[in-house]
Amino acid sequence: MERSPRPASPLLVIVLLPVFASCLKPGDGSPGAGSGGSTGSAGSGTGAAGMTGGSSGAAGSSGAGTAGAGGASTGTAGRGGSTGQAGTGSGGRGGGGGTSGGGAGTAAGGAGGGTDPGVAPSAITGLMIMANPTNVLSCFVSWTTDRAADSTVQFGQNGYQWQIADAALVTSHKVLVIGMKAQLTYGIKAISANSGGSVSATGMFTTGSLPVTIPVGKVMISDTTRSQAGWTLMNVQKGDGTTGARSTYPPQAVMYDSDGQPVWYYIDGTNPDIGGAVSTQLTDKGVLIGPTWNTSLTTGTMPIEVDFAGNTLWQCSTSLCGGSKNFTHHASKLSNGDYMLIEYIMSGSLQNPIFREVNPSNQVVWSLDYASLVPPPAGSTGDWCHANSISVDIAKNVVYANCRWAGLLKTTYQNPARQWLMQGTYIKSTLGDITFSPTTSAFSDTHDPEIHDDGTICFFDNGGYATGAVGGTTTMFHSRAVEYQLDESKKTATLVWEFPGNATVPDAWYTQSWYTPFWGDVDRLANGNFLVTAGIRSTTVESRVFEVTKDDRKVVWEFRFPTDYGVYRSDRITPPLIQAVK
Repeated sequence: MERSPRPASPLLVIVLLPVFASCLKPGDGSPGAGSGGSTGSAGSGTGAAGMTGGSSGAAGSSGAGTAGAGGASTGTAGRGGSTGQAGTGSGGRGGGGGTSGGGAGTAAGGAGGGTDPGVAPSAITGLMIMANPTNVLSCFVSWTTDRAADSTVQFGQNGYQWQIADAALVTSHKVLVIGMKAQLTYGIKAISANSGGSVSATGMFTTGSLPVTIPVGKVMISDTTRSQAGWTLMNVQKGDGTTGARSTYPPQAVMYDSDGQPVWYYIDGTNPDIGGAVSTQLTDKGVLIGPTWNTSLTTGTMPIEVDFAGNTLWQCSTSLCGGSKNFTHHASKLSNGDYMLIEYIMSGSLQNPIFREVNPSNQVVWSLDYASLVPPPAGSTGDWCHANSISVDIAKNVVYANCRWAGLLKTTYQNPARQWLMQGTYIKSTLGDITFSPTTSAFSDTHDPEIHDDGTICFFDNGGYATGAVGGTTTMFHSRAVEYQLDESKKTATLVWEFPGNATVPDAWYTQSWYTPFWGDVDRLANGNFLVTAGIRSTTVESRVFEVTKDDRKVVWEFRFPTDYGVYRSDRITPPLIQAVK
């Protein structure tokens, strides 16, 4: 689901001119001339022009100085390009020999890096601050040092509040900066240090205007003493003025801070987001974005993992996920590095879900056929099950595969065998073997259950569905968040928490208007609270993401979209890369 972003407003980029040290210690190599290259070993080393990361860099002329005590320095990347191998700066994103987008936010150094020379760099030279072409809230900061040192960028307004650091000792430095807000000017401070000392240089960067499809949220409630700190990662669907889950715009993944401001985003190509059920997951390397439908209700945009610079790390191949295939609703990255996807396939008149594990080479290495373990009720046709999520614990040999209508199925991972089915009330035929306590507490139909080590499971209970059901009204159905304590030996599920139930709520929406017809998500946070995602497509009712406490069921954080925006899932995350300046 991603590729190139939609056009955004132009960025104003302020670039600090190169800074050179006023003196050099005896034995240090003199700086080579030219903006693209750094000190050369025996005069060699040129920086090739950068391609995508910003304006092209002119090739640096060869350096005249001899190698200093820190070892021979080699050429750095051209402006906007990534650091090349053996000191040759080559292309921008994905350029030959370059590090794609700085990877986790920094670029590897040239020759002379990796070993602490014990002597501080004499100065930072060639500082450049370049806009990230995939994200107006982000920039690349690059510079060179004459001795190997680490790379830190501090940034903020009226001082430096945040920093992004890479401990690798290099001479060619490149750091990806994320976490800034739109249309603001930030101070930027580049710092390089080793055991001998540190040097720094400063500049400025002004972020651009947000793409028109990415809204600023309204935070209506914020109790910082009780809410879980962090950013919230979610998909965002820009509506088409109807109550259907349709858009003329592509899928989007956005990180919001606690004030409702976007601080990172990725726009997934140009194909429209049909359905809006686009999952997002923070991975070990970036963000995984799930598939979406096209107008034929087959795979429109393939699942993709991108790094924080917006570079593609993995994408499901067209041969596996594209064409007439129907991959939908879910993508997750497993502990072994593989990807778990859901494919809908037609078997006669039935649409059955197949859960597929795909390795990074786009080979299917494991599958679970839900219908082989949960036979469809007699007379079923079409989308009888509606799979929307799966959780896998490889170490414990367990799988939890969820269908909205049919229920949560537990199987083994090795040689999948049914353990139990937790079925709701939506399908009237008895398929499951879990009894609810009290019996009236059973859910109707669910999204994205979360399984906990203490034996509890929380669900987003949509509350029902019928053709023509409209989000934001309870004239037909009512949504809620629930948690059950499961006794697997007795096969009972006891309701231990629900919201809103009889809780005291901030406004009447929670009890009178909350109905989410298409989407939904509930996560239990590290502090014990629950994060609830209530996405609604309406021109009059707002989608909400809110955090509610477990003990007294108090809403302690509430985020609202503008009307005509939808959201499928959200996760509270620790901000990636950045740390507070101490």
